[in-house]
Amino acid sequence: MDFDEILERFKNRRSRISSETTANIYLREIRNWRQWLTEERDKGLWNAETVDLRVRMESMTDAGKAPSTITKQVSAVSKFYQDCEKMAKKYDMPDVQENPYGGLDSEDKQLLRGDTKKKEAMKESGGDEYPYLEPDKISQLVDNVPSPRLRNELIIKLLYNCGFRRGELAKTKIEHIDREDRSIFIPPRKSPESRTVAYKEDYLGFQLDQWLDYGGRDSMTYAEESEYLFPTNNSEHISGVAMNRMVRKAAKNAGLQEVIDEYVDGREIHKVTAHTLRHSFAMRAINSGIDIKTLQTLLGHEELDTTLIYLDQAKDEAKENSRAFQPLG
Repeated sequence: MDFDEILERFKNRRSRISSETTANIYLREIRNWRQWLTEERDKGLWNAETVDLRVRMESMTDAGKAPSTITKQVSAVSKFYQDCEKMAKKYDMPDVQENPYGGLDSEDKQLLRGDTKKKEAMKESGGDEYPYLEPDKISQLVDNVPSPRLRNELIIKLLYNCGFRRGELAKTKIEHIDREDRSIFIPPRKSPESRTVAYKEDYLGFQLDQWLDYGGRDSMTYAEESEYLFPTNNSEHISGVAMNRMVRKAAKNAGLQEVIDEYVDGREIHKVTAHTLRHSFAMRAINSGIDIKTLQTLLGHEELDTTLIYLDQAKDEAKENSRAFQPLG
């Protein structure tokens, strides 16, 4: 069967299960998915992987797409590959790739709830679209981490010093760290390519050495059987959700936290999260004069336009600061 025939059979299956309207939405989203794979990933439907869907979700989020829009795309992709697997038992079909949705973890799925509402709330409150903390506020955050202090101080310093996504740091392995070179390898996950970031020895070297060499990591129940930098008492590595919860608590302890809005289900939207530290890294880099292409590489952004948001924000802030300047005379 060619693509149009597969789509028609997919539509018929979806119409029986849900409705004609939903089936048409799925068709539109699969055409969009196929076009994006071709143009942005140089791939076809049948060799798409979970990393492609992750990158798609993140690019839609960075473009300001509503969580409901992203959910439609992801749901359509999931249903399409599910149905193709079933249709392959009856019809002459291409080799069906494993469903890309199957590899998404809980943190990936949080993107479906998105932080678009957070951006909107920040704009309405007169704050930055991408809130960040100045270095002195980062120090306050470090000073107010909950227990275990050593681990959590190191997590915050790594997020800020290296611009990690929380999921990337959660999945960092000991073998990824080169302490002689003072660098950390970040394998492809939500970025299309791997990258290597450097850390400052005088900023976090003490905590890193204490964690790895002097019993900090070994105090975790799963340390012996884990290859990850941050094992816990319950699993081989900390989750991005737990990391985010810790940062929010540290911000509250430090008096830096604000609840700026809430989602329709009642969940509070906090100003300071783990991702705020990634924004803080980016703004510090911009204000230090780093060129935008280098920052794009360090952040692992697929599109330069995503990185340019930080440059635009820095320019806007400089303009606003200039308004407060009153020349003498």
